[in-house]
Amino acid sequence: MDMRTAAEWLNPVKAVGMASYLVASVACGLAAVRTVNPRISRLAVVLGLIHAGLLLDIAFDWRWRLYDWLRREAVAQHWYEQRHWPQVVVLTFLAALLVGGISAARHRFLHLPGAALAVDGTLVSIACWMVEVISLHATDSILYHRVGLLMIVSFVWLLACAMVIVGILRAGFKRAEAVGSAGMI
Repeated sequence: MDMRTAAEWLNPVKAVGMASYLVASVACGLAAVRTVNPRISRLAVVLGLIHAGLLLDIAFDWRWRLYDWLRREAVAQHWYEQRHWPQVVVLTFLAALLVGGISAARHRFLHLPGAALAVDGTLVSIACWMVEVISLHATDSILYHRVGLLMIVSFVWLLACAMVIVGILRAGFKRAEAVGSAGMI
């Protein structure tokens, strides 16, 4: 069992990530109960659950446990030293999926731009998680570069969660206000 002090466990990088995903989850929950549009409400619940999972992931280091398991398996199978090009291929495929996912969200939520922004932010968070698990040295050197007490990855989490917060609240509250102003609430 990994024994760490509270200060070792809750460092500034982890605190920023946990706070970002917590606020994004709460914003999604708020939008889910506040909106009158069932489509936005369902989307907010799904996004809220994803961000709650990412919060728990950061809190309990699940991505690093998965990475350690994958690394141990690669060493046991004697292909850990040949991991560079498979990582590059997977990251390229991931980038294509991210662009495709953002394009699909933009198309699916054409008339609900806030919802598209929230989905985009969630896709960025998921892609960042996957990039961290894949752990190509070149991407790690960028994501884990220190900027004061934080790392670049902290700013990626902040940006992605800001996209979700602004997007889901815009989608949920704009719709509720429009219906409310028509006398339907």
